[in-house]
Amino acid sequence: MRVGVTTRLLAASYSSQAPTPLASTMPPSSRRALYRIVYPLAERPVFEVGRSVYEVVDCSERGLRFEVKSRRVPSLGTPLGGTLQLRRGKAVEITGEVIRTRGGIVVLSLDAPGVPFGDILAEQRYLRARGYTLRD
Repeated sequence: MRVGVTTRLLAASYSSQAPTPLASTMPPSSRRALYRIVYPLAERPVFEVGRSVYEVVDCSERGLRFEVKSRRVPSLGTPLGGTLQLRRGKAVEITGEVIRTRGGIVVLSLDAPGVPFGDILAEQRYLRARGYTLRD
């Protein structure tokens, strides 16, 4: 009996309120549409560009952040290409454009196809098997 009374009271309280659009009641979507792996310091892969080798801070299918320890940081819009040596031993040839630099960190937007999704998942499995948790 109490359930029926409660249901009627709730229905009455909701009917007096103005209807709201469904979109406003939905939780906000994630701002990232791709998986991204943030590497622990001890497990960082490397990005080889010519004779230069850079440590990768994080990567996704369409982007890469790497650390430049020298003072020669590439300028915005610079096209770069090289080999991403993933931690589990796979090498992926990538190209892209520098879209951001700050504090010795360079962000590269990758050209298609970027890093294959299967390689991102394999890297995730590799890190989890070694006890790391992945964070965004």
